[in-house]
Amino acid sequence: MISPTLSGFMRGDLGEGGFNPAFLQRSRPIYQDSTGDIQGRMDQLLRGEFGDTDPAQFLLSLQTDLLQQLNRAQTSTGIPVREDLEAPALQIVPLDTPFRNRLPRTVGSSTASSWEQEVALGGGYGVNTTITSGTSSATQTVASTAGMQPGTSLYFAVTAAYRTVVSVTNTTTVVLNSTISTTTAEGVFQGPYAQPGQAPVQMFFAEDGAPATAKATYAKLTLAYKLLGTIGSITGFAMAAGATYQNQRDAEILAGIRRTMLSEENGLINGSSTILTAPWGDGTTNFAFDGCLNQTTTANGTPGQQVQTAVGALTTAHMDQQLTRIHNEGGMDAYIIANAQEALSLAHLATASGSIIRVEATSSADMILGGRVIGYKHPITGQIVPIEVSRFMPAGTMWFGSERGPDGMVAADVRVLPQVQLPELAPNVNIQGYVAQELAPTTAAPQVYAFLISVFETLRIKNAKVVAKSSGLTPV
Repeated sequence: MISPTLSGFMRGDLGEGGFNPAFLQRSRPIYQDSTGDIQGRMDQLLRGEFGDTDPAQFLLSLQTDLLQQLNRAQTSTGIPVREDLEAPALQIVPLDTPFRNRLPRTVGSSTASSWEQEVALGGGYGVNTTITSGTSSATQTVASTAGMQPGTSLYFAVTAAYRTVVSVTNTTTVVLNSTISTTTAEGVFQGPYAQPGQAPVQMFFAEDGAPATAKATYAKLTLAYKLLGTIGSITGFAMAAGATYQNQRDAEILAGIRRTMLSEENGLINGSSTILTAPWGDGTTNFAFDGCLNQTTTANGTPGQQVQTAVGALTTAHMDQQLTRIHNEGGMDAYIIANAQEALSLAHLATASGSIIRVEATSSADMILGGRVIGYKHPITGQIVPIEVSRFMPAGTMWFGSERGPDGMVAADVRVLPQVQLPELAPNVNIQGYVAQELAPTTAAPQVYAFLISVFETLRIKNAKVVAKSSGLTPV
């Protein structure tokens, strides 16, 4: 008969010679301290004796009994417990950048971007004058009534309203078909294509004559590229400690890219080329470009009537006026960037109108109250104007943009400079101009691995005539 010891059925917990050395007692199997029934079945398992019982069922039964014995013998404070840690890290910072996502990104070159604007085609188109002193009346005093006659349709630029001429009293007085309230001096045109400061030009001519000479007016604009980015770092110890949880270095670089994108969203809206303090400068020098709010000014070519301040309560009539002004300048595919305050005001206006807003009820009589306005019906084109809500848009401000101008060209974009001159192998990520660049450790901190996330870009409002800005809006 073969000895059980020689046949390989020696109990695995026994030391050489069949006894347990004292120094192994702390790791002895729990079944040695268990009931006789469990110990007996454990001996059967070591000998490979299962009888008529299925081996899998035998092991399952033994595991259940051992677990019950363990629960009676120990508490969670006395045994190693794996941390219940989910991966990856929970992101609690809002990451949406709606304005940045809407603007097309184009590739540039050199240190600045330049382009030509055709600001006027030359010559006026009918009446082109101004109201010198505003009043609320059907009778208005203008700089000149030249070209006016009964039936002429006049467009008041600031008020964004049309009136028809009933009669012309003299060279500076005109009577309109209804009262118009003009509190400031504003332009009066026979049509939106009239160029301010340009008198009507003869276009029709005699058989043996010629039309008047006219020429287009151009303006050259230049915007310098600006550097935007962030520096982050992670230590070798932190990477080793978190290696079994997530790639800490990649997580930090991803956080840096997201941080830069959020900063870009802020800059595209609120960027200032004059403020010296952070985030636009270092306290002494400014390094930023102007965002859409600071570029939408009369100095940059936006018509004065499209820059509205101290508007007051938001109304659909005001939105109609701004969209009409953009349309008259040739803007196509309009969109709106708003703050959460204005998004709520629009929802309240929709609910208060009571036209097609209803309280929805489910089959179980649960009611859903409220709604979200995601678009606005353009009063002229009939298109749905998307409404984007950005957390970086100041409360009380709405910005009206256009995808394209009258020539079909992009009205605004982000011009990005490729970082092709970086040292070889320095960047490891290059997406839409973003580059993640490793920085060399220093002898003072050899285990601190830093990186730079950077992008070289500038915001170009290429056609300032097809954008508008409303500020001083109060909630509804």
